[in-house]
Amino acid sequence: MSSFAKLEKTYRPMIISMIKKLHVTKEWDEYYQIGLIALWEASCQFEKEKGSFSSFVYKKVYWAMVSHLRRQCHRKKWECALTDGLIHILFDDRTIYKEGIVEQALKSLTERQKKWLIGYIIEGKSLKAIAEEEGVTVGTVKQWRVEALKKLRKQRWE
Repeated sequence: MSSFAKLEKTYRPMIISMIKKLHVTKEWDEYYQIGLIALWEASCQFEKEKGSFSSFVYKKVYWAMVSHLRRQCHRKKWECALTDGLIHILFDDRTIYKEGIVEQALKSLTERQKKWLIGYIIEGKSLKAIAEEEGVTVGTVKQWRVEALKKLRKQRWE
């Protein structure tokens, strides 16, 4: 058994309790992985003369998870879900049939944003299907969506 495997076995309960302490219910595996990475970093960065290893690991794991939680909250503040109501606002019956409305919408978007708009809204493809076709992650396609919706909201539909 490697030295890191022994560390993982020793500090596994602490990482799990940290996840519970931070009330993480979704993406449990992701936070466990963050804890393992922080444990590995702590094992590389630890200096004996500065204190005990267990307290160093505790702080390292805790702040790694808190930082990730903060990044997620910040990211979610700027993301938006495409709901039926949002589709209705963007393309309601009165505007979709106006001459050139789709072309006008596509004109302001980048190529990738156009791929999302056409694939998701017009062709009804899932984000996963678009990501597979384009050879990117689902998160990348979601970012295309966020940026496209920002641009579309700024446009005036006349």
